[in-house]
Amino acid sequence: MNWEEYIQMWDHSSIQLVDIRQIVISSGGKQQYHLPVSGFIYIVQGQGSLWLDDDIHIFKRFYLLHAGKGSRIRIEAGQDEVTYYYILYRGSMSPKASKEIQKNYLMNNPFQLPYAYQPLAPVNLYRHVDSMYEEWNRRQVFERFHVKIFFYQFVYTLVQQLKLQGVTSKEKDMVEEIIQYIHEHFNESISLESLAEQWNYSIQYLSKQFKLRTGRSPIEYVIQARMAKAKELMIRTDATAQEIASSVGYSDVFYFTRLFKKQVGMTPGQYKKKMKESLGDSDSPWEGFVSSMGKHSSTCYVIDDNHYQYKTEGDRQMYRGTRSKMVLTLMLCFTLMLAACTNGNSSQNNSQGSAGGNSNQSAESTQNMPTNEAKEDTSMRKVSTVMGEVSVPAHPKRVVVDWDLGPVLAVGVTPVGASSTQMNFAKFLKPYLPDTVQDIGLEGSISLEKVLDLTPDIIITWNTAAYESYSKIAPTVVFETSKYSTIQEEITAMGDILGRQEEAKKWNEDFEKRTEAARNKIRNVIPKDATISIVDYITVDKFLMVIGNAGERGGRATYDILGLNPTPKVKSEIIDKKEDRIEVSWETVNDYVGDYVIVLSVEGKEPPKLPVTWTSLDAVKNHHVIEIEMEKYFAADSFSSLLQAEDIADKITKMAASAK
Repeated sequence: MNWEEYIQMWDHSSIQLVDIRQIVISSGGKQQYHLPVSGFIYIVQGQGSLWLDDDIHIFKRFYLLHAGKGSRIRIEAGQDEVTYYYILYRGSMSPKASKEIQKNYLMNNPFQLPYAYQPLAPVNLYRHVDSMYEEWNRRQVFERFHVKIFFYQFVYTLVQQLKLQGVTSKEKDMVEEIIQYIHEHFNESISLESLAEQWNYSIQYLSKQFKLRTGRSPIEYVIQARMAKAKELMIRTDATAQEIASSVGYSDVFYFTRLFKKQVGMTPGQYKKKMKESLGDSDSPWEGFVSSMGKHSSTCYVIDDNHYQYKTEGDRQMYRGTRSKMVLTLMLCFTLMLAACTNGNSSQNNSQGSAGGNSNQSAESTQNMPTNEAKEDTSMRKVSTVMGEVSVPAHPKRVVVDWDLGPVLAVGVTPVGASSTQMNFAKFLKPYLPDTVQDIGLEGSISLEKVLDLTPDIIITWNTAAYESYSKIAPTVVFETSKYSTIQEEITAMGDILGRQEEAKKWNEDFEKRTEAARNKIRNVIPKDATISIVDYITVDKFLMVIGNAGERGGRATYDILGLNPTPKVKSEIIDKKEDRIEVSWETVNDYVGDYVIVLSVEGKEPPKLPVTWTSLDAVKNHHVIEIEMEKYFAADSFSSLLQAEDIADKITKMAASAK
């Protein structure tokens, strides 16, 4: 570390002092804890051993150490008692600092840099520290403010001595910095790409180094850090699943619930109930929970606005404390990072697929290597795409798809990876989707690292913006469904891309037969000239959402496959304009709702109180209402739409039968 750069970063930072204490450890005594914030430890009397994380230091009076938040500190006194001061503080970089200083701060956060040394002029430092201690403990506003002056003088004197003595700091390496960043920003959007950009490393290098050190990928680490925080909130608060999901970085509570279940083995509600039942009778309900988070079970410093408790001895304002419920509760917060670091081989990794394997597992894990069969045919061919001609394998075996899952399955290909959005919400495709398909992330935040780990032969995407990144991993085809006028054309195109022309042809033949069967089923149930509408009043407030045929929620199945008639308004304002849906007021609902109406429902969510403009509709009064589940009708791909059409035909038939 360049000490001039170090002090320059201090000059552009905001500092908040947290606590200043003098501690005495009796002869042969021990003390250990995790620092809740950054801090200095200045030993002024005695001799013994001091551990900073895994580094040991032998000290004899006047020994100074600096460590960052989360560091493990252990002090063992020798034959004489040890007296030391600790100075705890928080530091943050000013947003007005120059880009160069901000970059230095990101790479070498001065408040996280660990170093230890024996100063040449220890008494000068002692005067600053003792003055800080005296002023701090007067607990008056002016005195507390005055302490900051002494603190800056202390830092200035200390850096001068460090520079003169040629002391070098132990700089935090890339992995440690990323871990710290994740625990400070877990509730924000974090992607492998953003981490690679911030630390100025390639995605492949950063991912490999992180996995070697922690046994998991950065994104898996993010997920596990979020799940650990979610567990804490479930037990310590009465927050709802939606509130917890939002607080740990997930806007979609359905996705959060599925991810939590995948990680923990039970839903958030089940987990909360189980933990309350198992901990309810304990006098210290957090102890067992906290101890399971990691291997370290040291004493923990408690930071609170009013009380700071330590197991200490001494003659100046010594504090004794026990491991109360509050201590154990706060231990949870300070052990999250260490728990994640030390449990690299935990069972949680297994739930994330190959990217979260054992740290001893080589990058060429047989779980992710292409099979011998996949290597047999190495010939390539060219396909025409919206991005130009792309060379793809003649018969790809390992396919990754980030959106159009249905067409891939339709031509007889089981992908090795797909987006969790499609896997979780394309419900009708579940029977065709084995557990071997790996989750590559939520649509809109696909993990390139997970895609890379799957060693695909080809990537199918809808996203032209992602093409450049994907194409660095494997041949990539942008599949643009809007260019195909029929479902048959769509499937034929996918067959051409994946070398499955014969399978595509057979699917299309079957599609025509099944479409005709579904139409015949409702032909004598709904009059030929009757109109039908699809509406949603669950996910919108004060309005009614009317669905067309261009998007999801059953529009393609209803209008394109079953050939049912939209109302004139739906046709002119939605379908003809190629809109997915529009919101209309309750006062104009009669203009959009036809003779029959399909209503979307959400499991566990009660519908709003419906106005008279709805209850007076002919479709409602005549019981021509068909209810479908939102999650099942989220997808609009060709395969899902066929299955949805068959389901709607069954529902219409049952509705007619019950009306007789």
